[in-house]
Amino acid sequence: MGEKPRLAVVGLGWWGGELVKAVRASGTAEIVACFARTVDSRKAFAAEQQIPEADSYESVLADPDVDGVLLATSHSSHAPLAVAAAGAGKHVFVEKPLTLTVEDARRCVQAAAKAGVVLQVGHNKRRQPANRRVKEMIDTGELGRVVAVEAHHAGGRGLSIDPQSWRADPAESPLSGMTGMGVHQIDNMHYLIGPIKRVAAKSNSLLKRTRLDDATVLVLEFENGVVGSLVTSYVAPPTVRNGVIGTKAAVWNDLDGKRLSMQTISEREPQPLEVAQLDTVADELAEFANCITTGATPETGGREGLRVVAVLEAAVAAAASGQAVDVEDVG
Repeated sequence: MGEKPRLAVVGLGWWGGELVKAVRASGTAEIVACFARTVDSRKAFAAEQQIPEADSYESVLADPDVDGVLLATSHSSHAPLAVAAAGAGKHVFVEKPLTLTVEDARRCVQAAAKAGVVLQVGHNKRRQPANRRVKEMIDTGELGRVVAVEAHHAGGRGLSIDPQSWRADPAESPLSGMTGMGVHQIDNMHYLIGPIKRVAAKSNSLLKRTRLDDATVLVLEFENGVVGSLVTSYVAPPTVRNGVIGTKAAVWNDLDGKRLSMQTISEREPQPLEVAQLDTVADELAEFANCITTGATPETGGREGLRVVAVLEAAVAAAASGQAVDVEDVG
């Protein structure tokens, strides 16, 4: 394919706009169509972004000028939309989580494989230069033997979320912020540490402001013996932080990749490290365009998305039962 891939954005809320912005920032693809079921919001988005609107998802998939779709729709809609797109020969970028169940995630992976199209999932936190540096520290032994990992991902949107929004529906956001935010950290932990073997979970609802839980805590056991914790909340101040603790040193990525610090075993407090910055959304969409053009495999493809869904599904089951749950082996 000699020209830039031509993409349609489907789901025109806040994040749909962010994907358009990122594609344009990357300069690697063109947005040639947009679609949402609500006519008024679709027309407003099309006018604001100067993108032709499609009158149905079916028309997007039937359009020979569309090479791929960017799905920024409700979580439960990802599987049917992705499977339909693959069946129509369209490449698929789907926002995280890939789906809400392992069964649906497998359907997406199998449909993309059968059609020979790219399936990429929007897990972009591992792309932060801070996390790339942490991975390098782990791999070179700079941290010593890694014994634990931690993450905290929060945002205050639960205090003002529209109760009619799909994001306010527990069926769309099981374990609340774990589905919308925590899955980013699960993927990053997979990248840094390896597969998660077992999950225990506790989720609470103290404020009763919405139907969503206020905070969720996961305790994680990795296949290599490392233990971890992950805290998410929709009612706490915005926080994106992750850390890796080793026998020689510990390292923390704070402020969503803006600050990196390390503390060796002989130091009394963490010391700042230089860290580059990167538009990770533009970067992942540039990779999507490149995969369409070259046939390469994306870093966070369907298999990586499926592994995250397996942990999420196990966490939901663990919170419901009060017992630790083994993560399904998805290969």
